[in-house]
Amino acid sequence: MNTGLAKNVSEAWPGNGHREYRLVIYPDAVVYEKIMAEKQRFYMNYGVESVVNSFPNIMVAGFYAGEGMEETLIRWIHRICSQLNSFDITLNNYSGLPQHSIYLRVQDPQPVQQLAAQLKTLDGHVHAMRGHAFERIPHIVLANELPEPVYQQAMPVYSRKTFRARFMATELVLLARDHPFATSKTINVFRFLPANHKSYSEVA
Repeated sequence: MNTGLAKNVSEAWPGNGHREYRLVIYPDAVVYEKIMAEKQRFYMNYGVESVVNSFPNIMVAGFYAGEGMEETLIRWIHRICSQLNSFDITLNNYSGLPQHSIYLRVQDPQPVQQLAAQLKTLDGHVHAMRGHAFERIPHIVLANELPEPVYQQAMPVYSRKTFRARFMATELVLLARDHPFATSKTINVFRFLPANHKSYSEVA
C-alpha cells in the first residue's frame, strides 16, 4: 500500500473504539477458483504479489460503528436479508479505473445496488465510509493499488481479454477489523431466501 493511500485510510477511521465493517458477497467455489487463477496469472506476468493475497468479493456496503453496536447491527442486517431472494450475478469481462485498478464487471448491477439501498437504512446509526463513485459500482477487483506503469502495461491487454462467469448470490457476509491495516474477520453470515421464494410480505 502506498503511503498516500495509507494516510487517507488512517485519517478516515473515526477512532474511539470503532470497528470497520464491510458487507460482501463472495462468488461460489467454481467462480472463486477461476478468478484466483486469473489473479495468479496476473502475478506471474506483472510481478505484483499483493494481487494474489486478496480474496474475490463484491463489496455491498462499508461503515464504521462502535463495538457495542455489533449485536444490534446483526439483528438489523438479518431482518433485511431474511426477506430477500437469492439472485444471479454474471461477471462479464474487464474494465479499469485509471491509473491503478483492473476489475471484473458485474453485468447487471441492479440487484446488488437494490440490496445496498436497503442497507442504507443503517446509515443513521453508523459512520458510512467515504468513498468515490467507483466503489458504489458492483465489481470484483482483479488487481488494485497497482503502480501506474503496471496499470498502463496491463490494461490494454485486459481490455481485449474475455471473462464470463455466473454464480448465485445466496448470502451476505459481515466482515470487521479493529485497525486500518488488520486482516478482516468474518462476524456473521446472512442467508437470503431461495431464488423465486415468496416472502411473507410479498404474499400478504
